[in-house]
This record gives sequence, C-alpha cells and structure tokens, in this order.
Amino acid sequence: MSDSGSSNSQDSLNDKVAIAALVISTLALLGVVLQYVQTILARSYGLPYRDKEVLGKWAPYARLKWGFFRVEVEYEAPIIFLAANNNENGPQEGIPWYVDGSHESCVQTRVEDPTADPEFSQTAIARERVHTVKHELATWIHLISATQKMERDSKIWETNKWRQANMQQPPLPKVVSLVVNIQPMKRSFDKHPATRRPYATTAICHIIELCAVLGIYWKEFDRDNNKYRAEGNGYSVLGSRINDFGLVFTFEKPGWPQFKKNRVIPTAEVKELCFGNVPTFYRPENEDVHWKQPVNEQASLKTLQLGSRAEIAETLNLIRCNEYTTQCYSDPKKKHAHLFPVVFEVLGMLARPLHARNRAFTYLPNPVITLGYTFNTELANSIHARARKLDDELPYQEGDYSPEHLNHLHQAIDYLDSSILSDTQNAKDVVLDVLRRHVQEVLLAINTTNEGTDSSGNNNNNNPAQSQPQPTIPKDPALPTKGDISFSDLLQVPHEKREFSLMDKYFSSIRPRAVNINTDLQHPHDQQAAKASLTIHDQQQQQEDNHTAATHGTEMTNMAPTQNPDGQPPALPRHGTTFSTMPFSRSGTWVTNSGTAAGPTTSPIEVRRNTIWCALVFRMICWLMLHNFDKKDVQLPKSELMGSRLSVFIV
Repeated sequence: MSDSGSSNSQDSLNDKVAIAALVISTLALLGVVLQYVQTILARSYGLPYRDKEVLGKWAPYARLKWGFFRVEVEYEAPIIFLAANNNENGPQEGIPWYVDGSHESCVQTRVEDPTADPEFSQTAIARERVHTVKHELATWIHLISATQKMERDSKIWETNKWRQANMQQPPLPKVVSLVVNIQPMKRSFDKHPATRRPYATTAICHIIELCAVLGIYWKEFDRDNNKYRAEGNGYSVLGSRINDFGLVFTFEKPGWPQFKKNRVIPTAEVKELCFGNVPTFYRPENEDVHWKQPVNEQASLKTLQLGSRAEIAETLNLIRCNEYTTQCYSDPKKKHAHLFPVVFEVLGMLARPLHARNRAFTYLPNPVITLGYTFNTELANSIHARARKLDDELPYQEGDYSPEHLNHLHQAIDYLDSSILSDTQNAKDVVLDVLRRHVQEVLLAINTTNEGTDSSGNNNNNNPAQSQPQPTIPKDPALPTKGDISFSDLLQVPHEKREFSLMDKYFSSIRPRAVNINTDLQHPHDQQAAKASLTIHDQQQQQEDNHTAATHGTEMTNMAPTQNPDGQPPALPRHGTTFSTMPFSRSGTWVTNSGTAAGPTTSPIEVRRNTIWCALVFRMICWLMLHNFDKKDVQLPKSELMGSRLSVFIV
C-alpha cells in the first residue's frame, strides 16, 4: 500500500512539474513571439501617423499590410493638379475629383466643410479661429480645405455682387478651364523612409499655380540653395529639399484668408501668367495647348515674356525697338517708369483680355517683375466720351466694378481687336511699328531731364515761339541719350490729377512723334524711326497690291479706269498728300506745304497711324481697368519651370 501511495505521489509531482514546464515554455515562447512582433512593429515606418489626428478623414483608408515577416503601412494621399473641370485624364486611372466648394465635393475630397465667413453667414458671428498649436494634421489637408473655401466663398461673393447691381445672375458656365483636380493614390511609408509623415504629390508647376490661385505670392524662389517661401492672403508656403527624397513643401494658415474680389480669374491663361508669360490677341485660343511649356525662342508676338529684365528686353527687341529702349530694361541704371512701369503699357496694348464674361472676378497673378497698376474710371470715361465705344458711363471708382460694367470694358477691347487692330484692317507690322515708336518715345522721355522746368517746377517756356523742341544731338544717332520731351513735370502734379496730366502729355507730345512719318526732321532719332516706318508701310502696301491683283486680276482687266483730262489714270495718294482730318501735329501748330499757318493737315498714312495709336492707348486703359493685380505681388524669374513635371511633395 505504501509503495503504491508513493508511486502515485511521484506521478502527481511529475505531472505538476510537466505542467509548470509547459507553462513556462509557453510563456517563454509567447515572450519571444511578442518580442519578435515588437521588433517588426518597431521597424514599421509611419505606424503612429495612421490615425485621424494626422490624416483627418483620410485615416480610414490607411491599413496594415503583412508580408515577408514584416508590416507595411499603406495609406491614400492625393495627387493635386490644376486643369479644366471636364478633364478626364490624370496621373492615375479614373476620373479626377473637381473642387467646387460644395458639401458633396468636400465629402468626396475627404475634408471638413470650410468654416463659414462671418460676412456670408448669419450663424458665424466671430472671426474664423486660426489654430497655431495643432501641427499634427497633414498640411495638404489644409491645402484641400483652402481650395474648397476659395470656391465656396468666391461664388457667394459673386452672387451678392449681382444682387447689389439689382440684376439676375446668369448661370455659371458648365466648363471652367481652371479648377483644382484631385486623384487619390496608395502610398507606403516604406517606399520613402527619408520622410515619416504622409505626403501628397504634385508638380513644381502646379505648386506655383496653386499658390497663384490662392493669392499666395512668392517672396523667395532660390533654386540654387533650395529655399522657397511664399506668403499672402493668410497663408504661408515653405519649401526645401530633403536628401534622398526631393522637394518638400509645407502649407500653413497663420492668418485669415478671404476670397472675395481678390479671387483670381478662373481661366487657363493663369497657368502662363504665373511664370511671366502673357498670351496676346495675336494668338488664337486653339493654339493655347502648344504654349503650356517653356518658350525657348519665338519669332512672333503670340506670347509676351515679362518675367525678368532679360525677358522684357527680348520682348522689346521682338517688337523691333531700338537698342536704347531695350537697354532701359537690361541696364539697371536706366529708368523705365513714370506713374507706372512702361511694360504695363505693352501688356495692356497687346495682352488678350482674360476676364470671363458675366463673372465678377478681375484679379490676376502679376506676370511682371514690378508692381502692377490700375487706372481709375474717370480717365477712361473722358476718353470714351470721344471714342464712343463703351455702352454706359462707368462709375468713378478704383476697381470693384459690377459684372455689367466689366462686360462693357471687355466689349470695348473686343471691338478694338476685331476692327482697328485686327490683321484684316491694319497689318500686324504696322500696329507693332506704332507701338514700338510709342514705347521708344516714352522711355526716352522718362530718361530725359526737363530743361524747360525750373527748380520750383514752373514751366518757363510760356511763349509758343520758344517752346519748340531743342533736342540734344547724341554722338551715336542709334543710341539717343537725350530727347526733347520729359515727364519730370509730373512729379509735382497732385495725385488725383496725375493720370490726366500723363494722358495730356501723351496726346500732345508722344502721339505726334509716334505717328509722324516726316523724314525732314532735325532730330536724327526721328529720322531713322520715320524711315523705318515708311519702309514698313511701303512693304505692306506692296503686299496688299499683290494680293488684290492676284484675287481680282480678272475683274480688274474688265474695268476701265477713270481718265484724267490729259488721258492718264489718276495717281494714288503718296506720303506727301495732305488733307483735312483728325488734327495733330508735331509742334502743335498746323502749317501748309508753303509753311503758312492753316487748318489741320496730314497724310493718309499718318491718319491711319493716329487711329492705331489712339486705339492702342484706349485699349491699354480699358485692359488695366478690367484686370487687377495684388499690390504685394511681384514676379520672380522662373519661366523655365512652366509645364515642368518635376515631382514635389506636400507633407
């Protein structure tokens, strides 16, 4: 019995030892497994960033992927670019999402509805809160929210603008050529271990365009040192390069953005203006697709390049301005502005109107390296009273016109482009010759000191006989150093009268010199310019005669020409022919061929050139009234990046 009891006791002890050993080994195995899992998880990049505090409403689309004894964190992030809202092609398969500011668009793009602007909402009574301590959320989510806010607030403001004008707002166009497009794409933190935060993808050209449409202006764009900084409209963008990854930008909101009258016009041409390029009315819209890339060299003026001093000088050279005029921009010591930079005159005279009809937006990214300028309406009204091209008087104000008034300005520009300035009415070479003569005279006058004004600003040349121009003849006629016209007297003109004084100077002094083709002048600069203008007119007349002869040759042979009494056909009017018409003269007094005072006389070519000059000046004023630029916006040279698909990332 005792042996049997001891045997049972030994078996029980062995069982307990076995059970204890099993438990200990199991715990050891579990510890090893947990340690292995912990090692795997510790090596998983991005695991802490897959929650809602970092990804917002994009967090549910993040998941863990197991494979090869490791864990990979996958998430979805947007590809952001700008295109038309009927675009069906994107970097990824599928139709892109289009940002339009609606609740459905916010749900689709996985962001919260933007905070209501207090001015547009009866429930929002306080200014929108700006969070300065919550940095966990990915900044590209703030960017998407900003684009939604831009679309929603600007549409509400535009509706109120029509309501203030007591007019029914027309339906918005179904196709908008510039909206923010978004496509989701699966990403993995393991693919780019250099960065641990979720990132959105875009291109360098699109980040520049995004900043432009949001009212953010570049303060620093240094590609040599990889320093990028843009600010404006309550937003801030900072960029730098991360080794083994690429260019990385952060988007922040340190202020209170507004999207009202400062909303950029939603048109595809904005994608060119961001880089200093401006389409002219000589470029058909069906050719725009060929100009969405850097312009290496052009033989025509279908695009103005104004993004740097060198590009402006090359544009003036393309207009065939003389070397002195181009040096006013290539040489930083020379002046190129009176009330505003002269390059804005070229912009207003040649640029295509970018305003969208029946829309209230007027702002554009500044394509020029200098600050923009806007004329007031009183000046345009005084000119249109003579031109009769605007349907109604515009209100006296500086910008912020009603949509109807903007349509009138647009119609005035279209009338000039389709009539006086079109190729069918006046050849392109003739129009550009009048323009280049105008620019040459203006820049020469800017760099000329007014000898007829004393230190107090009073003009001592009150006697018309003593007010004849006394130019300084330069040693090199091709490079005039001093003219007989100056804008120095504009410095002491009151602010509210300075534009009228400028236009008075233009019509009384600049216009006669720009349209004159008289080669019997004492100033060698005028002689060379007049000879060049005559050559252009002769060549154009010969082309027109050849075209007429080729088109109507058969009809011309059947027509009997009118005979003079001597039996000879009547001679066509040449350059010296004069007749009474629109009054203008170089000196302000009208003389006959014999030199005695008489009524206004000029040649048919000068009448034609005078009409072109007036059309260009009127168009310039209307264009600058129709479009606005932010006072802090200045173009930084980056034209070579237009259309560049260099990938950049937003964290």
